[in-house]
Amino acid sequence: MNVTPTAPKVRQVLALLALRANTTVSPHLLMEELWEEHPPSSAATTLQTYIYQLRKLPGLCPQPQGGSPGSGALLTTPGGYRLIVPTESLDAQRFCELATLGRQAMERGAVAESADLLKRALAVWRGPALDDLSPGPVTGIDVLRLQEQRYEALEGRIDADLQMGRHHQLISELTALTADNPTRESLHTKLMLCLYRAGRRSDALDVFQRIRETLVRELGLEPCSSLQRLHQNVLAGDATLDLPGGQSLVSGTSPSTPPVVMPAATPLTGRDLELQRAERLLCDGKRTGNAPRCVAVAGPPGAGATTFAVHLGHRLGDWFPDGRLYTSLDGPDAVLSVHAALADLLEATGHERSTLPSRVDDRARRFKEWTAGRKVLIIADNVATVEQITPLLPADNGSAMVVVGYRRLYGAQLTGRVDLRPIERRHSLELLRAACGGEQPLGDESEFQALLDLLGDLPGPLTDAAGLLMRRPHWSAKQLADWLCRDHGPVVPLSQAYPFHPVTWRCEQLTSELRDALTRIAGTTAESITVEGAAVILGRDADGAEELLEELTEFFLLEVEVAAEASSTRPFQYRLPPLVRAALCSGLVRTLAA
Repeated sequence: MNVTPTAPKVRQVLALLALRANTTVSPHLLMEELWEEHPPSSAATTLQTYIYQLRKLPGLCPQPQGGSPGSGALLTTPGGYRLIVPTESLDAQRFCELATLGRQAMERGAVAESADLLKRALAVWRGPALDDLSPGPVTGIDVLRLQEQRYEALEGRIDADLQMGRHHQLISELTALTADNPTRESLHTKLMLCLYRAGRRSDALDVFQRIRETLVRELGLEPCSSLQRLHQNVLAGDATLDLPGGQSLVSGTSPSTPPVVMPAATPLTGRDLELQRAERLLCDGKRTGNAPRCVAVAGPPGAGATTFAVHLGHRLGDWFPDGRLYTSLDGPDAVLSVHAALADLLEATGHERSTLPSRVDDRARRFKEWTAGRKVLIIADNVATVEQITPLLPADNGSAMVVVGYRRLYGAQLTGRVDLRPIERRHSLELLRAACGGEQPLGDESEFQALLDLLGDLPGPLTDAAGLLMRRPHWSAKQLADWLCRDHGPVVPLSQAYPFHPVTWRCEQLTSELRDALTRIAGTTAESITVEGAAVILGRDADGAEELLEELTEFFLLEVEVAAEASSTRPFQYRLPPLVRAALCSGLVRTLAA
């Protein structure tokens, strides 16, 4: 569809509707674009006239009810006006799609594909955005946004060309770009690197001197730290600037390179269904409202919630092309943990830690400003309360957050949850053997089954058990099970990974009252305990005992069953998992509490 109204005001209306195609634009926004803060008394009538004139253009006339809208239509909706057009008709949409694909290709390491996609995205541009229009205050902001996106795609394409060794071909292009953008430090960084790799070190140093003089004269600023580091590296002839090592320097300073700060991914065994559920909650279906999706992941100690979340983060790169960031809130003070987590997130997005505001609210506001309009995934680990995640939430529904808690969390911020259960027995055997390097540890089938019963089919303890068997290859599965059930006290070095350590760490997070209650329950011989039985052991009435039992289930330290004893007046009874009992009876929990 090619429609070009001649009247300037009508062109402004069409431009704003096209920039927000397929969404409703309010009359107030259109009036602000046309007349800013001083609309005439006849503004509403005049606007309707402009809409009428637009509808006389080919393809913009609304179709009769039940008819086909064809290639486009300008509709009146309850909230204003909506321009319906196929997305392929919009140059801005096509550019954004190709630029996104280019960023995703770079993230996958497909450098040549990224360069080609970004080159195609830039070819969509035929000149400055809305060059034949006198933009108002609303479209003026859109013009600036599009221009910045164009530069981001341009710098991303230059980064890809640099990684492919095309520094000689880039020098003339970057020389012109830096002349047009004398204070844009990232472009000067790339030109310096191209000149250095082309054997023109003195010219690279001249570029630094030019931009430094310009920044000091016009802005009163010294060059940014990354540009100064590059200057020092050029002076020193640092070998890291040569291919292939130098590519990390440029990609780290480019605004087109999305930040990815994640622990290394480790293989997952037996979690396919949980991964599919998490992906549906984070990525599928229609998004309602403007809040980001926020999915809580939790499970028994050793279920591998952190490993699961990190694996998910690596897996969802295509869904969140603008960044994936991990942070942990494992400090003793909840407020200080959030304060430090925000510092980590902001630093990962390019903010200097030394310049960050001191208050949590101010840091949260700055982080939301960075995430606005972006599609990013945040993984927050070791979360104690749902209130901790509020300052870390991204700005809008294009982004998402995975919250890893060591207890069940509830709050309006959460849009879904994934509880990790023990894996299937066949997966437990597969994981144990794989962690043992493919070797079969000593012991017969019944001994292995007994060991897996004790470990509760939980990936963390299974992996730690395999590590212990590898360090002590003369042990059998039965010897390991017997050893786990002994009272160890302070004999076991806490710096090493042992199968019951996930339980002892979880118990550290309990209040002394809960930890004491759990230890008392572990001292009984019964597999399950009723509320009435717990009341006797804990020296409390039934209501107080039930509350403690239920809170322990929130930490996944007790399992719930339907009460089997006819004498019990409460609907549930509670079971202590074997690994939790072994950890409590080992003496380690008492040692940590002391």
